[in-house]
Amino acid sequence: MKNNPDLSKLEIQLRLLNELSTNLQGLIQSDRFFHDVVELIQNQFDYYALQIWSVKKEDDRDVATLRSQSGAYSRHFEVGTRLEHHEGIIGAVLNSHKSYLANDVSQDPHYTNLSLPVSSRSQLTVPITKDQVVLGILSVESEIANAFDEDDVITLEAVAGQVAVAIENRRLYKEVKLFNKTLQDTVEEKTRELRVAHERILDQQKLLQRENKALKTLVNQDGKGMDIIGQSPSIMAVIQMVDKIAPTVATVLIQGESGTGKELIARRLHYKSDRSQKPYVTVNCGALQESLLESELFGHEKGAFTGAISQKMGLCETADGGTLFMDEIGEMSLGIQAKLLRFLQEGEFYRIGGKRPIKVNVRVVSATNRDLEIEVKGGRFREDLFYRLNTITLRMPPLRKRKEDIPVLVDYFLKNSRFGGSAHHIRRIDPRVMDAFQNYSWPGNIRELQNTIERLKILAENNEIKLEDIPFNIRVPKARTEAGLETLIDMPLDEVEKGHILRTLAYHQGNKTKTAHSLGITIKTLYNKLHRYGVIESPAPQAQI
Repeated sequence: MKNNPDLSKLEIQLRLLNELSTNLQGLIQSDRFFHDVVELIQNQFDYYALQIWSVKKEDDRDVATLRSQSGAYSRHFEVGTRLEHHEGIIGAVLNSHKSYLANDVSQDPHYTNLSLPVSSRSQLTVPITKDQVVLGILSVESEIANAFDEDDVITLEAVAGQVAVAIENRRLYKEVKLFNKTLQDTVEEKTRELRVAHERILDQQKLLQRENKALKTLVNQDGKGMDIIGQSPSIMAVIQMVDKIAPTVATVLIQGESGTGKELIARRLHYKSDRSQKPYVTVNCGALQESLLESELFGHEKGAFTGAISQKMGLCETADGGTLFMDEIGEMSLGIQAKLLRFLQEGEFYRIGGKRPIKVNVRVVSATNRDLEIEVKGGRFREDLFYRLNTITLRMPPLRKRKEDIPVLVDYFLKNSRFGGSAHHIRRIDPRVMDAFQNYSWPGNIRELQNTIERLKILAENNEIKLEDIPFNIRVPKARTEAGLETLIDMPLDEVEKGHILRTLAYHQGNKTKTAHSLGITIKTLYNKLHRYGVIESPAPQAQI
Protein backbone atom coordinates (compact mmCIF):
# COMPACT_ATOMS: atom_id res chain seq x y z
CA MET A 1 0.00 0.00 0.00
CA LYS A 2 1.21 3.48 -0.74
CA ASN A 3 2.90 5.17 2.20
CA ASN A 4 0.69 8.17 2.98
CA PRO A 5 0.89 9.23 6.66
CA ASP A 6 -2.11 11.51 6.31
CA LEU A 7 -4.50 8.70 5.28
CA SER A 8 -5.41 5.55 7.18
CA LYS A 9 -5.84 2.18 5.43
CA LEU A 10 -9.65 2.35 5.86
CA GLU A 11 -9.75 5.88 4.43
CA ILE A 12 -7.72 4.71 1.40
CA GLN A 13 -10.09 1.76 0.92
CA LEU A 14 -13.17 3.96 1.12
CA ARG A 15 -11.56 6.45 -1.23
CA LEU A 16 -10.81 3.64 -3.70
CA LEU A 17 -14.40 2.38 -3.59
CA ASN A 18 -15.75 5.88 -4.11
CA GLU A 19 -13.41 6.51 -7.03
CA LEU A 20 -14.28 3.16 -8.58
CA SER A 21 -18.02 3.78 -8.26
CA THR A 22 -17.53 7.19 -9.86
CA ASN A 23 -15.27 6.10 -12.71
CA LEU A 24 -16.05 2.46 -13.51
CA GLN A 25 -19.29 3.17 -15.40
CA GLY A 26 -17.40 5.65 -17.52
CA LEU A 27 -15.07 2.88 -18.62
CA ILE A 28 -17.68 0.58 -20.21
CA GLN A 29 -17.04 2.19 -23.62
CA SER A 30 -13.26 1.99 -23.23
CA ASP A 31 -11.32 -0.37 -25.46
CA ARG A 32 -8.80 -0.73 -22.52
CA PHE A 33 -11.38 -1.48 -19.85
CA PHE A 34 -9.38 -4.01 -17.80
CA HIS A 35 -6.19 -1.95 -18.07
CA ASP A 36 -8.06 1.12 -16.79
CA VAL A 37 -9.53 -0.86 -13.87
CA VAL A 38 -6.06 -2.08 -12.85
CA GLU A 39 -4.73 1.46 -13.13
CA LEU A 40 -7.54 2.82 -10.90
CA ILE A 41 -6.79 0.26 -8.20
CA GLN A 42 -3.02 0.59 -8.43
CA ASN A 43 -3.25 4.37 -8.12
CA GLN A 44 -4.57 3.86 -4.58
CA PHE A 45 -2.68 0.69 -3.57
CA ASP A 46 0.88 -0.01 -4.50
CA TYR A 47 0.47 -3.79 -4.65
CA TYR A 48 3.48 -5.98 -5.19
CA ALA A 49 1.42 -7.76 -7.86
CA LEU A 50 -2.09 -7.11 -9.23
CA GLN A 51 -3.91 -9.20 -11.84
CA ILE A 52 -7.39 -9.23 -13.30
CA TRP A 53 -8.64 -12.27 -15.21
CA SER A 54 -11.77 -12.80 -17.29
CA VAL A 55 -13.60 -16.14 -17.13
CA LYS A 56 -15.62 -17.91 -19.85
CA LYS A 57 -17.18 -21.32 -20.21
CA GLU A 58 -15.48 -23.63 -22.68
CA ASP A 59 -16.67 -27.24 -22.92
CA ASP A 60 -18.39 -26.95 -19.53
CA ARG A 61 -15.17 -25.77 -17.87
CA ASP A 62 -14.27 -22.31 -16.58
CA VAL A 63 -11.21 -20.98 -18.40
CA ALA A 64 -9.47 -17.88 -17.04
CA THR A 65 -7.61 -15.48 -19.32
CA LEU A 66 -5.23 -12.79 -18.03
CA ARG A 67 -6.62 -9.44 -19.20
CA SER A 68 -4.36 -6.92 -17.37
CA GLN A 69 -1.69 -6.84 -14.65
CA SER A 70 0.72 -4.68 -12.70
CA GLY A 71 3.72 -5.48 -10.57
CA ALA A 72 6.02 -8.48 -10.11
CA TYR A 73 4.59 -10.82 -12.73
CA SER A 74 4.51 -8.29 -15.56
CA ARG A 75 7.93 -9.39 -16.79
CA HIS A 76 6.96 -13.08 -16.81
CA PHE A 77 3.28 -13.35 -17.74
CA GLU A 78 1.89 -12.01 -20.98
CA VAL A 79 -1.61 -10.59 -21.19
CA GLY A 80 -3.70 -13.27 -22.85
CA THR A 81 -2.23 -16.14 -20.84
CA ARG A 82 -4.87 -18.82 -20.32
CA LEU A 83 -5.38 -20.88 -17.20
CA GLU A 84 -7.15 -23.99 -18.49
CA HIS A 85 -6.12 -26.34 -15.65
CA HIS A 86 -7.31 -25.06 -12.29
CA GLU A 87 -3.89 -24.70 -10.69
CA GLY A 88 -2.72 -22.52 -7.84
CA ILE A 89 -4.84 -20.13 -5.84
CA ILE A 90 -6.52 -18.80 -9.02
CA GLY A 91 -7.62 -22.36 -9.76
CA ALA A 92 -8.89 -22.83 -6.23
CA VAL A 93 -11.08 -19.70 -6.55
CA LEU A 94 -12.37 -20.94 -9.93
CA ASN A 95 -13.41 -24.20 -8.33
CA SER A 96 -14.95 -22.76 -5.16
CA HIS A 97 -16.31 -19.45 -6.48
CA LYS A 98 -15.21 -17.99 -3.13
CA SER A 99 -12.55 -15.53 -1.98
CA TYR A 100 -9.20 -16.99 -0.87
CA LEU A 101 -6.76 -15.37 1.58
CA ALA A 102 -3.24 -16.77 2.03
CA ASN A 103 -1.15 -14.68 4.45
CA ASP A 104 1.80 -17.10 4.30
CA VAL A 105 2.01 -18.50 0.79
CA SER A 106 5.06 -20.58 1.68
CA GLN A 107 2.79 -22.77 3.78
CA ASP A 108 -0.26 -22.69 1.48
CA PRO A 109 -0.95 -25.93 -0.42
CA HIS A 110 -2.48 -24.12 -3.42
CA TYR A 111 0.18 -21.50 -3.96
CA THR A 112 2.76 -21.93 -6.71
CA ASN A 113 5.15 -19.36 -8.05
CA LEU A 114 5.90 -21.54 -11.08
CA SER A 115 9.62 -21.26 -10.17
CA LEU A 116 9.52 -17.57 -11.09
CA PRO A 117 11.89 -15.07 -9.37
CA VAL A 118 9.14 -13.41 -7.33
CA SER A 119 9.01 -12.68 -3.57
CA SER A 120 5.31 -12.90 -2.81
CA ARG A 121 4.47 -13.68 0.87
CA SER A 122 0.73 -12.91 0.95
CA GLN A 123 -2.05 -13.30 -1.68
CA LEU A 124 -5.71 -12.27 -1.69
CA THR A 125 -7.89 -13.52 -4.58
CA VAL A 126 -11.62 -12.80 -5.00
CA PRO A 127 -14.08 -13.87 -7.69
CA ILE A 128 -15.89 -11.28 -9.82
CA THR A 129 -19.43 -12.65 -9.86
CA LYS A 130 -22.80 -11.59 -11.20
CA ASP A 131 -25.93 -13.62 -10.49
CA GLN A 132 -23.75 -16.47 -9.16
CA VAL A 133 -21.81 -16.60 -12.42
CA VAL A 134 -18.05 -16.02 -12.23
CA LEU A 135 -17.16 -13.31 -14.78
CA GLY A 136 -13.55 -12.85 -13.67
CA ILE A 137 -10.98 -12.97 -10.90
CA LEU A 138 -9.18 -10.15 -9.09
CA SER A 139 -5.92 -11.13 -7.37
CA VAL A 140 -3.44 -9.02 -5.35
CA GLU A 141 -0.15 -10.06 -3.75
CA SER A 142 2.27 -8.55 -1.22
CA GLU A 143 5.94 -9.22 -0.48
CA ILE A 144 5.04 -8.96 3.27
CA ALA A 145 3.56 -11.83 5.28
CA ASN A 146 0.16 -11.21 6.90
CA ALA A 147 -0.30 -8.17 4.68
CA PHE A 148 -4.08 -8.61 4.30
CA ASP A 149 -6.89 -8.84 6.83
CA GLU A 150 -10.68 -9.22 6.74
CA ASP A 151 -11.10 -5.52 5.94
CA ASP A 152 -9.01 -6.07 2.82
CA VAL A 153 -11.17 -9.06 1.88
CA ILE A 154 -14.35 -7.01 2.29
CA THR A 155 -12.87 -4.11 0.38
CA LEU A 156 -11.59 -6.22 -2.50
CA GLU A 157 -14.90 -8.10 -2.71
CA ALA A 158 -16.68 -4.73 -2.91
CA VAL A 159 -14.29 -3.71 -5.67
CA ALA A 160 -14.98 -7.01 -7.46
CA GLY A 161 -18.73 -6.38 -7.11
CA GLN A 162 -18.43 -2.99 -8.77
CA VAL A 163 -16.19 -4.44 -11.48
CA ALA A 164 -18.79 -7.20 -12.08
CA VAL A 165 -21.51 -4.58 -12.60
CA ALA A 166 -19.25 -2.68 -14.97
CA ILE A 167 -18.40 -5.88 -16.90
CA GLU A 168 -22.09 -6.77 -17.23
CA ASN A 169 -22.98 -3.20 -18.27
CA ARG A 170 -20.12 -3.31 -20.74
CA ARG A 171 -21.48 -6.58 -22.17
CA LEU A 172 -24.97 -5.11 -22.47
CA TYR A 173 -23.54 -1.96 -23.98
CA LYS A 174 -21.71 -3.99 -26.61
CA GLU A 175 -24.85 -6.00 -27.35
CA VAL A 176 -26.89 -2.80 -27.73
CA LYS A 177 -24.14 -1.24 -29.81
CA LEU A 178 -23.95 -4.36 -32.00
CA PHE A 179 -27.74 -4.46 -32.26
CA ASN A 180 -27.83 -0.79 -33.23
CA LYS A 181 -25.04 -1.35 -35.76
CA THR A 182 -26.84 -4.39 -37.17
CA LEU A 183 -30.10 -2.47 -37.24
CA GLN A 184 -28.41 0.49 -38.92
CA ASP A 185 -26.73 -1.78 -41.47
CA THR A 186 -30.05 -3.52 -42.12
CA VAL A 187 -31.86 -0.20 -42.56
CA GLU A 188 -29.12 1.06 -44.88
CA GLU A 189 -29.16 -2.20 -46.84
CA LYS A 190 -32.96 -2.13 -47.15
CA THR A 191 -32.79 1.53 -48.12
CA ARG A 192 -30.27 0.68 -50.82
CA GLU A 193 -32.45 -2.22 -51.98
CA LEU A 194 -35.49 0.05 -52.12
CA ARG A 195 -33.50 2.68 -53.98
CA VAL A 196 -32.21 0.08 -56.44
CA ALA A 197 -35.72 -1.37 -56.80
CA HIS A 198 -37.11 2.10 -57.39
CA GLU A 199 -34.43 2.83 -59.97
CA ARG A 200 -35.11 -0.54 -61.59
CA ILE A 201 -38.83 0.25 -61.76
CA LEU A 202 -38.06 3.61 -63.36
CA ASP A 203 -35.66 1.92 -65.78
CA GLN A 204 -38.29 -0.67 -66.63
CA GLN A 205 -40.87 2.04 -67.23
CA LYS A 206 -38.46 3.80 -69.57
CA LEU A 207 -37.61 0.45 -71.13
CA LEU A 208 -41.24 -0.32 -71.83
CA GLN A 209 -41.79 3.11 -73.32
CA ARG A 210 -38.78 2.69 -75.61
CA GLU A 211 -39.78 -0.85 -76.55
CA ASN A 212 -43.30 0.25 -77.45
CA LYS A 213 -41.77 2.68 -79.93
CA ALA A 214 -39.16 0.22 -81.19
CA LEU A 215 -41.45 -2.76 -81.74
CA LYS A 216 -43.07 -2.84 -85.14
CA THR A 217 -45.77 -5.11 -83.74
CA LEU A 218 -46.33 -6.89 -80.46
CA VAL A 219 -49.75 -8.31 -81.20
CA ASN A 220 -52.37 -9.51 -78.74
CA GLN A 221 -53.05 -13.18 -78.24
CA ASP A 222 -56.37 -13.09 -80.12
CA GLY A 223 -54.66 -13.54 -83.49
CA LYS A 224 -56.39 -10.66 -85.24
CA GLY A 225 -55.04 -9.91 -88.69
CA MET A 226 -54.36 -13.58 -89.52
CA ASP A 227 -56.82 -13.63 -92.44
CA ILE A 228 -55.29 -15.17 -95.55
CA ILE A 229 -57.83 -14.63 -98.33
CA GLY A 230 -57.93 -16.82 -101.38
CA GLN A 231 -58.80 -20.24 -102.74
CA SER A 232 -56.30 -20.54 -105.57
CA PRO A 233 -54.22 -23.74 -105.67
CA SER A 234 -50.97 -21.80 -105.14
CA ILE A 235 -52.08 -20.08 -101.93
CA MET A 236 -53.84 -23.18 -100.60
CA ALA A 237 -50.61 -25.15 -101.02
CA VAL A 238 -48.78 -22.57 -98.92
CA ILE A 239 -51.45 -22.61 -96.19
CA GLN A 240 -51.37 -26.39 -96.01
CA MET A 241 -47.59 -26.32 -95.63
CA VAL A 242 -47.84 -23.64 -92.91
CA ASP A 243 -50.33 -25.68 -90.89
CA LYS A 244 -48.09 -28.72 -91.20
CA ILE A 245 -44.89 -27.10 -89.97
CA ALA A 246 -46.41 -24.67 -87.41
CA PRO A 247 -46.33 -27.16 -84.47
CA THR A 248 -42.60 -27.78 -85.00
CA VAL A 249 -39.67 -25.67 -83.78
CA ALA A 250 -38.04 -25.41 -87.21
CA THR A 251 -36.83 -22.02 -88.38
CA VAL A 252 -38.76 -20.84 -91.43
CA LEU A 253 -37.72 -18.53 -94.24
CA ILE A 254 -40.56 -16.86 -96.17
CA GLN A 255 -39.59 -15.55 -99.58
CA GLY A 256 -41.72 -13.49 -101.91
CA GLU A 257 -42.24 -10.09 -103.47
CA SER A 258 -43.31 -7.13 -101.36
CA GLY A 259 -46.99 -7.09 -100.56
CA THR A 260 -47.62 -10.83 -101.01
CA GLY A 261 -48.60 -11.43 -97.37
CA LYS A 262 -45.39 -12.80 -95.85
CA GLU A 263 -46.20 -11.36 -92.42
CA LEU A 264 -49.64 -13.01 -92.43
CA ILE A 265 -47.92 -16.34 -92.99
CA ALA A 266 -45.52 -15.65 -90.09
CA ARG A 267 -48.44 -14.87 -87.78
CA ARG A 268 -50.25 -18.02 -88.81
CA LEU A 269 -47.09 -20.03 -88.05
CA HIS A 270 -47.08 -18.56 -84.54
CA TYR A 271 -50.76 -18.90 -83.72
CA LYS A 272 -50.98 -22.43 -85.06
CA SER A 273 -48.03 -23.48 -82.87
CA ASP A 274 -47.69 -24.41 -79.21
CA ARG A 275 -46.29 -20.91 -78.64
CA SER A 276 -49.56 -19.17 -79.43
CA GLN A 277 -49.98 -17.94 -75.85
CA LYS A 278 -46.44 -16.51 -75.78
CA PRO A 279 -45.18 -13.24 -77.33
CA TYR A 280 -45.15 -12.71 -81.09
CA VAL A 281 -42.64 -9.96 -81.83
CA THR A 282 -41.76 -8.48 -85.22
CA VAL A 283 -38.95 -6.25 -86.38
CA ASN A 284 -38.20 -4.79 -89.80
CA CYS A 285 -34.47 -5.31 -90.33
CA GLY A 286 -34.40 -2.95 -93.29
CA ALA A 287 -35.85 0.00 -91.37
CA LEU A 288 -33.04 0.30 -88.78
CA GLN A 289 -29.37 1.21 -88.97
CA GLU A 290 -26.85 -1.46 -87.97
CA SER A 291 -26.10 -0.11 -84.48
CA LEU A 292 -29.76 0.53 -83.72
CA LEU A 293 -30.79 -2.89 -85.04
CA GLU A 294 -28.25 -4.61 -82.78
CA SER A 295 -29.59 -2.69 -79.79
CA GLU A 296 -33.19 -3.52 -80.72
CA LEU A 297 -32.43 -7.22 -81.15
CA PHE A 298 -30.12 -7.84 -78.19
CA GLY A 299 -30.65 -4.82 -75.91
CA HIS A 300 -27.94 -2.90 -74.06
CA GLU A 301 -26.70 -2.19 -70.56
CA LYS A 302 -26.82 1.21 -68.95
CA GLY A 303 -23.79 3.24 -70.05
CA ALA A 304 -22.85 0.83 -72.85
CA PHE A 305 -22.57 3.75 -75.25
CA THR A 306 -23.42 7.43 -75.44
CA GLY A 307 -27.14 7.82 -74.90
CA ALA A 308 -27.60 4.47 -73.12
CA ILE A 309 -29.05 6.08 -70.00
CA SER A 310 -30.79 2.90 -68.81
CA GLN A 311 -30.82 -0.82 -69.37
CA LYS A 312 -32.77 -1.91 -72.45
CA MET A 313 -34.32 -5.33 -73.03
CA GLY A 314 -33.83 -6.58 -76.60
CA LEU A 315 -36.51 -8.08 -78.81
CA CYS A 316 -34.90 -11.53 -78.54
CA GLU A 317 -35.44 -11.35 -74.79
CA THR A 318 -38.96 -9.92 -75.19
CA ALA A 319 -39.90 -12.85 -77.44
CA ASP A 320 -38.65 -15.49 -74.97
CA GLY A 321 -40.89 -18.54 -75.23
CA GLY A 322 -42.56 -17.18 -78.36
CA THR A 323 -41.77 -16.20 -81.93
CA LEU A 324 -39.52 -13.51 -83.36
CA PHE A 325 -40.45 -12.49 -86.92
CA MET A 326 -37.58 -10.77 -88.71
CA ASP A 327 -38.92 -9.05 -91.82
CA GLU A 328 -36.63 -7.99 -94.69
CA ILE A 329 -33.76 -10.02 -93.26
CA GLY A 330 -31.92 -9.68 -96.55
CA GLU A 331 -31.21 -6.04 -95.67
CA MET A 332 -29.18 -7.01 -92.59
CA SER A 333 -25.49 -6.08 -92.54
CA LEU A 334 -22.80 -8.76 -92.34
CA GLY A 335 -21.81 -7.64 -88.82
CA ILE A 336 -25.27 -8.24 -87.40
CA GLN A 337 -25.56 -11.45 -89.43
CA ALA A 338 -22.61 -12.92 -87.49
CA LYS A 339 -24.21 -12.12 -84.12
CA LEU A 340 -27.58 -13.43 -85.26
CA LEU A 341 -25.93 -16.68 -86.38
CA ARG A 342 -24.38 -17.17 -82.93
CA PHE A 343 -27.75 -16.51 -81.31
CA LEU A 344 -29.43 -19.11 -83.55
CA GLN A 345 -26.70 -21.66 -82.86
CA GLU A 346 -26.32 -21.18 -79.09
CA GLY A 347 -29.74 -19.86 -78.11
CA GLU A 348 -28.04 -17.10 -76.10
CA PHE A 349 -26.72 -13.59 -76.61
CA TYR A 350 -25.05 -10.69 -74.81
CA ARG A 351 -26.57 -7.28 -74.39
CA ILE A 352 -24.37 -4.51 -75.77
CA GLY A 353 -21.94 -3.79 -72.93
CA GLY A 354 -23.12 -6.88 -71.04
CA LYS A 355 -20.86 -9.47 -69.38
CA ARG A 356 -23.48 -12.16 -68.71
CA PRO A 357 -24.96 -14.36 -71.47
CA ILE A 358 -28.75 -14.36 -71.65
CA LYS A 359 -30.33 -17.66 -72.69
CA VAL A 360 -33.78 -17.63 -74.29
CA ASN A 361 -36.09 -20.00 -76.14
CA VAL A 362 -37.22 -18.24 -79.31
CA ARG A 363 -38.46 -19.52 -82.65
CA VAL A 364 -37.15 -17.36 -85.47
CA VAL A 365 -39.24 -16.81 -88.60
CA SER A 366 -37.70 -14.58 -91.26
CA ALA A 367 -38.88 -13.06 -94.51
CA THR A 368 -37.30 -11.33 -97.48
CA ASN A 369 -38.20 -10.11 -100.95
CA ARG A 370 -34.65 -10.82 -102.12
CA ASP A 371 -33.31 -14.05 -103.54
CA LEU A 372 -30.94 -14.99 -100.74
CA GLU A 373 -29.15 -17.57 -102.85
CA ILE A 374 -28.10 -14.78 -105.20
CA GLU A 375 -27.16 -12.63 -102.19
CA VAL A 376 -24.98 -15.46 -100.85
CA LYS A 377 -23.20 -15.84 -104.20
CA GLY A 378 -22.63 -12.08 -104.26
CA GLY A 379 -21.07 -12.16 -100.77
CA ARG A 380 -23.79 -9.94 -99.30
CA PHE A 381 -25.33 -12.65 -97.10
CA ARG A 382 -23.59 -15.29 -95.00
CA GLU A 383 -23.98 -18.77 -96.39
CA ASP A 384 -24.00 -20.42 -92.94
CA LEU A 385 -26.73 -18.04 -91.76
CA PHE A 386 -28.75 -18.73 -94.91
CA TYR A 387 -28.70 -22.48 -94.23
CA ARG A 388 -29.55 -21.86 -90.56
CA LEU A 389 -32.57 -19.73 -91.50
CA ASN A 390 -34.05 -21.82 -94.29
CA THR A 391 -34.63 -25.11 -92.54
CA ILE A 392 -37.97 -24.78 -94.31
CA THR A 393 -38.59 -22.25 -97.08
CA LEU A 394 -42.04 -20.98 -98.01
CA ARG A 395 -42.45 -19.06 -101.28
CA MET A 396 -45.38 -16.67 -101.50
CA PRO A 397 -46.94 -16.50 -104.99
CA PRO A 398 -47.36 -13.01 -106.47
CA LEU A 399 -50.89 -11.81 -107.13
CA ARG A 400 -50.44 -12.03 -110.90
CA LYS A 401 -50.07 -15.82 -110.49
CA ARG A 402 -53.23 -16.18 -108.42
CA LYS A 403 -55.60 -13.87 -110.27
CA GLU A 404 -58.56 -16.11 -109.49
CA ASP A 405 -58.29 -14.74 -105.93
CA ILE A 406 -58.68 -11.09 -107.01
CA PRO A 407 -62.54 -11.05 -106.82
CA VAL A 408 -62.46 -12.59 -103.36
CA LEU A 409 -59.82 -10.12 -102.19
CA VAL A 410 -61.74 -7.16 -103.63
CA ASP A 411 -64.89 -8.27 -101.86
CA TYR A 412 -62.97 -8.71 -98.58
CA PHE A 413 -61.37 -5.26 -98.72
CA LEU A 414 -64.71 -3.65 -99.66
CA LYS A 415 -66.64 -5.19 -96.79
CA ASN A 416 -63.97 -4.79 -94.10
CA SER A 417 -64.15 -1.38 -92.42
CA ARG A 418 -60.44 -1.57 -91.52
CA PHE A 419 -59.63 -0.77 -95.14
CA GLY A 420 -60.85 2.74 -95.96
CA GLY A 421 -63.91 2.62 -93.69
CA SER A 422 -67.35 1.13 -94.25
CA ALA A 423 -68.48 0.30 -97.80
CA HIS A 424 -72.24 0.11 -97.21
CA HIS A 425 -72.75 2.94 -99.72
CA ILE A 426 -71.14 0.92 -102.56
CA ARG A 427 -74.11 -0.66 -104.37
CA ARG A 428 -72.53 -1.64 -107.67
CA ILE A 429 -69.14 -2.31 -109.27
CA ASP A 430 -68.84 -1.92 -113.02
CA PRO A 431 -67.87 -5.37 -114.42
CA ARG A 432 -65.23 -3.69 -116.50
CA VAL A 433 -63.47 -2.71 -113.27
CA MET A 434 -62.97 -6.37 -112.42
CA ASP A 435 -61.79 -7.04 -115.98
CA ALA A 436 -59.23 -4.26 -115.62
CA PHE A 437 -58.10 -5.74 -112.31
CA GLN A 438 -57.68 -9.15 -113.94
CA ASN A 439 -55.63 -7.67 -116.80
CA TYR A 440 -53.32 -5.70 -114.52
CA SER A 441 -50.05 -7.31 -113.32
CA TRP A 442 -50.19 -5.85 -109.76
CA PRO A 443 -46.44 -5.26 -109.18
CA GLY A 444 -47.30 -4.17 -105.62
CA ASN A 445 -49.30 -7.38 -105.14
CA ILE A 446 -52.03 -7.57 -102.47
CA ARG A 447 -50.87 -4.39 -100.75
CA GLU A 448 -51.36 -2.44 -103.99
CA LEU A 449 -54.81 -3.98 -104.46
CA GLN A 450 -55.73 -3.09 -100.87
CA ASN A 451 -54.64 0.52 -101.31
CA THR A 452 -56.57 0.75 -104.57
CA ILE A 453 -59.79 -0.49 -102.95
CA GLU A 454 -59.36 1.91 -100.02
CA ARG A 455 -59.03 4.78 -102.50
CA LEU A 456 -62.09 3.67 -104.48
CA LYS A 457 -64.21 3.36 -101.32
CA ILE A 458 -63.38 6.94 -100.43
CA LEU A 459 -63.68 8.54 -103.87
CA ALA A 460 -66.54 6.57 -105.48
CA GLU A 461 -69.69 8.60 -106.25
CA ASN A 462 -73.33 7.65 -106.78
CA ASN A 463 -72.85 4.39 -104.86
CA GLU A 464 -70.94 2.86 -107.76
CA ILE A 465 -67.32 2.12 -108.63
CA LYS A 466 -66.84 2.86 -112.31
CA LEU A 467 -64.04 2.14 -114.72
CA GLU A 468 -63.17 5.84 -114.80
CA ASP A 469 -62.63 5.75 -110.99
CA ILE A 470 -59.69 3.37 -111.08
CA PRO A 471 -56.17 4.70 -111.69
CA PHE A 472 -55.17 5.14 -115.32
CA ASN A 473 -52.14 2.85 -115.00
CA ILE A 474 -54.49 0.01 -113.99
CA ARG A 475 -56.98 0.72 -116.77
CA VAL A 476 -54.19 0.94 -119.35
CA PRO A 477 -51.32 -1.18 -118.02
CA LYS A 478 -47.82 -0.85 -119.37
CA ALA A 479 -45.99 -3.78 -120.89
CA ARG A 480 -44.53 -6.22 -118.41
CA THR A 481 -40.92 -6.70 -119.25
CA GLU A 482 -40.89 -9.90 -117.25
CA ALA A 483 -43.61 -11.47 -119.38
CA GLY A 484 -41.34 -11.90 -122.40
CA LEU A 485 -42.06 -13.99 -125.45
CA GLU A 486 -43.35 -16.97 -123.47
CA THR A 487 -46.39 -14.99 -122.38
CA LEU A 488 -47.13 -13.80 -125.94
CA ILE A 489 -46.92 -17.31 -127.36
CA ASP A 490 -49.87 -18.50 -125.27
CA MET A 491 -51.91 -15.28 -125.74
CA PRO A 492 -54.81 -15.05 -128.27
CA LEU A 493 -54.33 -12.65 -131.17
CA ASP A 494 -57.08 -10.35 -129.90
CA GLU A 495 -55.34 -10.07 -126.53
CA VAL A 496 -52.02 -9.27 -128.19
CA GLU A 497 -53.70 -6.54 -130.25
CA LYS A 498 -55.53 -5.20 -127.21
CA GLY A 499 -52.35 -5.04 -125.16
CA HIS A 500 -50.42 -3.29 -127.91
CA ILE A 501 -53.16 -0.68 -128.45
CA LEU A 502 -53.49 0.02 -124.72
CA ARG A 503 -49.73 0.34 -124.27
CA THR A 504 -49.53 2.75 -127.18
CA LEU A 505 -52.39 4.79 -125.73
CA ALA A 506 -50.60 4.91 -122.38
CA TYR A 507 -47.39 5.97 -124.11
CA HIS A 508 -49.20 8.95 -125.66
CA GLN A 509 -50.80 9.71 -122.26
CA GLY A 510 -54.34 9.01 -123.51
CA ASN A 511 -54.12 11.14 -126.68
CA LYS A 512 -56.25 9.12 -129.10
CA THR A 513 -55.28 11.07 -132.24
CA LYS A 514 -51.56 10.45 -131.70
CA THR A 515 -52.29 6.83 -130.77
CA ALA A 516 -54.28 6.22 -133.99
CA HIS A 517 -51.52 7.85 -136.04
CA SER A 518 -48.82 5.66 -134.38
CA LEU A 519 -50.88 2.50 -134.96
CA GLY A 520 -51.65 3.41 -138.60
CA ILE A 521 -55.42 3.27 -138.11
CA THR A 522 -58.19 5.85 -138.22
CA ILE A 523 -59.47 7.56 -135.14
CA LYS A 524 -62.86 5.90 -135.71
CA THR A 525 -61.28 2.44 -135.76
CA LEU A 526 -59.40 3.24 -132.52
CA TYR A 527 -62.63 4.36 -130.80
CA ASN A 528 -64.42 1.18 -131.87
CA LYS A 529 -61.61 -1.04 -130.58
CA LEU A 530 -61.40 0.81 -127.27
CA HIS A 531 -65.16 0.45 -126.90
CA ARG A 532 -64.88 -3.26 -127.58
CA TYR A 533 -62.10 -3.58 -125.00
CA GLY A 534 -64.24 -1.75 -122.40
CA VAL A 535 -61.87 1.18 -122.03
CA ILE A 536 -64.52 3.72 -123.12
CA GLU A 537 -68.31 3.47 -122.93
CA SER A 538 -69.30 4.71 -126.44
CA PRO A 539 -67.97 3.86 -129.90
CA ALA A 540 -66.91 6.53 -132.39
CA PRO A 541 -69.83 8.76 -133.45
CA GLN A 542 -71.24 8.03 -136.93
CA ALA A 543 -70.59 10.61 -139.64
CA GLN A 544 -73.67 12.70 -140.54
CA ILE A 545 -74.82 12.63 -144.24
